[in-house]
Amino acid sequence: MIYDIIDAAPEAIVVHCSDPRFQRAFAEFIHNELKLQDGSYIPLVISGGVGSLAEPLKLPKEFRFMKERLRMFLERFESIHRLILINHEDCRHYEWLQSYIGKLFLQRFQNLTERQQADLKKAAQGILTLTSLKLDVELYYARFADARKSQVVFEQVG
Repeated sequence: MIYDIIDAAPEAIVVHCSDPRFQRAFAEFIHNELKLQDGSYIPLVISGGVGSLAEPLKLPKEFRFMKERLRMFLERFESIHRLILINHEDCRHYEWLQSYIGKLFLQRFQNLTERQQADLKKAAQGILTLTSLKLDVELYYARFADARKSQVVFEQVG
């Protein structure tokens, strides 16, 4: 079988978690709400989404990996003008980070949701320092919409 590829000039980078429970919701949100089609964005799908960007001293290898990939994409594709970062409720990677780092992980936060939303803002600020391009930054948090945890809604983080 032969498959076609797309000659793309992506307009966005979308960073989100690799949690398999959320992949369909992420894809539908990206296509339907953000109006990004395949080839018009670079998906950076990694465990915990932006979590590793928020802990450069505790997770130096993960931080460096993310920073290098983002810098490479931003240098390679001058067509990029949107940066979209998404975290989600019940993130297993964030639970692991909390157990790995310990009490300091939530030191200034009431709960993981508050920490994840703050990390979105912190990661966005860090990414903006990697480029001279003007980027429109969009931050989202996916919350469960029902008690069964079978649907999510995406809320924009200010």
